[in-house]
Amino acid sequence: MDTRIFTPAKWIFLCLMTYSGFCLSAQPLGGPAVNFGKDPSIPAVRTMLASDTGHAWLNVNNINALFFARGSHFFYENAAFEVPKGSGKTSAFSNTMWIGGKDNQGVLHFAGERYRQGPNTGVAGSCPDFYCGPVMDPAYYSAYQDSVWSHVWNLKKTDIEYHKAHYADPGYQPLPDILSWPGNGNTSMGQASQLAPFFDVNGDGIYSPMDGDYPLIRGDQALFFIFNDDRGPHLETFGNKLGVEFHGMAYAWDLPNDSVFKNTIFLNYKIFNRSQKTYDSVYLGVFTDIDLGYANDDYVGCDVERNIHIGYNGTPVDGFGEPYAYGANPPSLGVVLLAGPYMDPDGIDNPKYDSYGHRLCDYSVNGQFFGDSIVDNERLGMCRFIYTSNSGVPSYMLDPRYDYQYYSFMKGFWLDGTPLLYGGNGHTSTGAYGPACRFMFPGESDSLNWGTGGIPPYGPKNWSDSTAGNSPGDRRGIQVSGPFTFHAGALQEIDLSFNWARDYNSKSAVGSVSKLQNMTDLVTQAFITNTLPGGGTFTGIPIKTGHDNIGLNIYPNPARDKINIVLLSRDASQAVTIELLDMFGRLLRTISPGSGLNTIAIDITDVTGGICFVRVKSSSSVITRKIVILK
Repeated sequence: MDTRIFTPAKWIFLCLMTYSGFCLSAQPLGGPAVNFGKDPSIPAVRTMLASDTGHAWLNVNNINALFFARGSHFFYENAAFEVPKGSGKTSAFSNTMWIGGKDNQGVLHFAGERYRQGPNTGVAGSCPDFYCGPVMDPAYYSAYQDSVWSHVWNLKKTDIEYHKAHYADPGYQPLPDILSWPGNGNTSMGQASQLAPFFDVNGDGIYSPMDGDYPLIRGDQALFFIFNDDRGPHLETFGNKLGVEFHGMAYAWDLPNDSVFKNTIFLNYKIFNRSQKTYDSVYLGVFTDIDLGYANDDYVGCDVERNIHIGYNGTPVDGFGEPYAYGANPPSLGVVLLAGPYMDPDGIDNPKYDSYGHRLCDYSVNGQFFGDSIVDNERLGMCRFIYTSNSGVPSYMLDPRYDYQYYSFMKGFWLDGTPLLYGGNGHTSTGAYGPACRFMFPGESDSLNWGTGGIPPYGPKNWSDSTAGNSPGDRRGIQVSGPFTFHAGALQEIDLSFNWARDYNSKSAVGSVSKLQNMTDLVTQAFITNTLPGGGTFTGIPIKTGHDNIGLNIYPNPARDKINIVLLSRDASQAVTIELLDMFGRLLRTISPGSGLNTIAIDITDVTGGICFVRVKSSSSVITRKIVILK
């Protein structure tokens, strides 16, 4: 990043409460009192916020990361992604989401942020596309509602377990973030009736902590927040609104003896289309500005088949002795797209291999849940990767300013309208040799040449920031997933992890990258199999247990109003029980079909949209299948 834009005065976010939920106050932002240092000449200026609850630190393990209710994370003073925790050294500067698609008239709708500066690089933080809180009727948006929703709920698993054990005790007072957990929206104001996930003890659909209801979280510590693109004008991109609502949950586990999970944090977004429009050609983008200590000696790249945006040092020693630089054995940081949005349903279980056992060169290369015998549960992986800069690069790869430029980047086109090409810096003017491609600086990670349409590159396959002859500098990258159709009222989802690796045994600038890749394999496998090291799960229930002596087919999947369960290879006299559970293991329905009935229809019109599980139990086995419910 060009630090000339970020002068000391501009680090005070003079944001209007009407637009961004911020104002000046006398209460300082919490966190380490250090200058994290994009530029050592910038002093540690404290940003003053309307309250001290519009942000929170995720810090249960070796990473101390700052998340904001507004959806632009790690972005304060200079950087707020400290690792190792307490060291004063940081590895990331900013992380935000982009989303864009076209309505049935072909009009582009887009929301996305970099640094909230707007197209004319104004005051950092003053030009949002996203606003705190849920979508509601426009008449009810107000400065007061901004302040209510400028909040990050910060809870630990131990907090919730204590509440579960003591809620009925005389004189018990829940923690504020348990008491105020936003399980329900105010429907009279146009908010959705169900917001944050919770366990409903009496099944009345109303979050009541004094009745024993409690928040449902992932990890040993979780942060929850809600933001939308509907509240005000899109001042960063000037894009048309989509009417989308993001439910974010950042989480981590306290596993000090596990070097992988100790240095990994996770981020899940559930994205609701609260508008009356259906959008096609929709792409999701993950914008991350990785800064490893000293920001101006970094390289960027990607690992196609592991879904990683990789930031690594361009020199064997990070910085020049600055207190915030890592020095020798610099680390690398990977932003991993564990699972992207759901593919549009096509009524089949899309395979990963052909009939001869060869891997297919399509979205299954890095997508998840292909060929798992479940129809229409496939989730996209990283479908494109590109990087930009606000200075020091050819004009075609400068940062986007307006909505159509952001969207064009996500589709793989530079600012001058030409496609990203393999080699050099992705353009014929800077050494590219082609063909057109999906991924910039993939190294040799695209073994099937999926990114070039199955065509081998017209020059060297190993393409990186280094082989392009670039000098190390300040980098940022955009991971893209899509396209997909986003129906009115529908839910989409994306899961990310931030993996930090450091190899003290290698003197190479890229020594940590191999360690990062191995680490990513372990994290991805744990996520996909829903199994944590030493036991436990991400979601609270296992994906599958037992041995399949009964075949199972479920359709449609995704579904809206009804699902059909077909029991295959079942003995006519064999008794079974069918259970429908939500993603946190809460039992929603139990059915005991007759011995002669092998096809069972279940009405799901009253089930909240999202991930659910169908569990079929017999005397000899338990089969669990995942379904997606669209609302």
